[in-house]
Amino acid sequence: MKITVIGCGRLGTPYTVALAEVGHDVVGVEINPEALAALQDGRCPFDEPGVTDYIRKNVDAGRLRFTDSFDEAVAHGELFFLAVPTPQKQDGATMDVTAVEDSIRQIARRLTRNVVLIGKSTVPVGTAERMAALAADVAPSGVKLRIGWSPDFLREALSMETTLRPARLVLGTSPMDRAVVEAVARQAWAPFVDAGAELLVTDFVTADLTKAAANAFLSTKMSFINLVDNMCRIADADMTAVSRSLGLDPRIGEFGLTPGLGWGGSCLGKDIRAFADRAEDLGAHTTARFLTLVDEVNTARRTMAVDHARAVLGNLAGPTVAVWGASFKPGVGDISDSPALDVAVRLHQAGATVRLYDPSVNHLVERLHPYLAVVDTAQDAVEGADLLMVLTDWQEFSDLDPSVLTAHDKPRTVIDARRCLNPQRWQEAGWIHEPLGYIRPALGDGR
Repeated sequence: MKITVIGCGRLGTPYTVALAEVGHDVVGVEINPEALAALQDGRCPFDEPGVTDYIRKNVDAGRLRFTDSFDEAVAHGELFFLAVPTPQKQDGATMDVTAVEDSIRQIARRLTRNVVLIGKSTVPVGTAERMAALAADVAPSGVKLRIGWSPDFLREALSMETTLRPARLVLGTSPMDRAVVEAVARQAWAPFVDAGAELLVTDFVTADLTKAAANAFLSTKMSFINLVDNMCRIADADMTAVSRSLGLDPRIGEFGLTPGLGWGGSCLGKDIRAFADRAEDLGAHTTARFLTLVDEVNTARRTMAVDHARAVLGNLAGPTVAVWGASFKPGVGDISDSPALDVAVRLHQAGATVRLYDPSVNHLVERLHPYLAVVDTAQDAVEGADLLMVLTDWQEFSDLDPSVLTAHDKPRTVIDARRCLNPQRWQEAGWIHEPLGYIRPALGDGR
């Protein structure tokens, strides 16, 4: 098929490349000049494993190209996918769908034939139906822009794997357009369905809710294990054993059951806040309160990390804190709502000198937070520091030999906020190893 994807960011780029990889003739549209230049040069415009290799492969094969021209994009596509960003508004709850609306207008007013557009952008519950009405209003007389909506379940650091081998594909559309939209979607997604993905076809609102519910559940699971961690510390129980036992239960599963600094990124926080806001609008007040509490539990871990540092140092005004990690998760060059970076900023605001190292996002931190001292290696961050905090669980940090960091004349403490270090190994190297929230007299119980 000839497919056009509007928006080549963290969602759209892997999706564009995956469609080309399975054999479609794909044009990706990106209006950011820097990102477009990288894509046209055969490079992924952000740090994400494997994407650049797939871009080069499919550009060389003639199945993939990138443009900023909507005229070219509309002329090419018999099917359109929309993957533009929907950032959180300043109110901290609702999503900004301006880019979605603008893209639909740009496509609809140029059409001379009937086509299908499937939205991949995450939108608040109820938005997809409104976008279908917008498309009908803007399209020229006698031309139909049929709308479907397919929430995406991409995982950063595993974007190509989760896009090429999705567990499920959800498609929402209107009863009037269902036959046409489903037929076109099945043609585009045939390689994924043949590989085992289950296709669920439903209405707009239900499709919207599948994404909101999935992210809310994952967020809840990760906040829940942090609440259990609080209880284990208070009761002097072995959190590792509790987590392991829960993960072995097939009804629960092990993903997300490592306590730590909590979740971040461009999706979970934004989505759960938008879900809570919509629930409140609809009168589902208990649901809204529950989702808000999940978010609050997560954010409280950041406060706990700063409190823990203060308990170790006695006073944050003056000491130097080495911070390992600034990306919101390992394997990606993304600082969106990063718990690690948030803690580093809070430490600075409390008076500490922060020396930070991250394997991927040093350049972003330097540009956006120039008051943080960014260094080139993990060892450079630790040299002369009064405390080490591991805030993102990069494999580099887990693999590093702590004995190379011990040439100092005072006891050293590492706060392992991600539980990614081997405690015995660090203790044998002369370090005091403390998981996040380790109870010290000045810390409290973390409730």
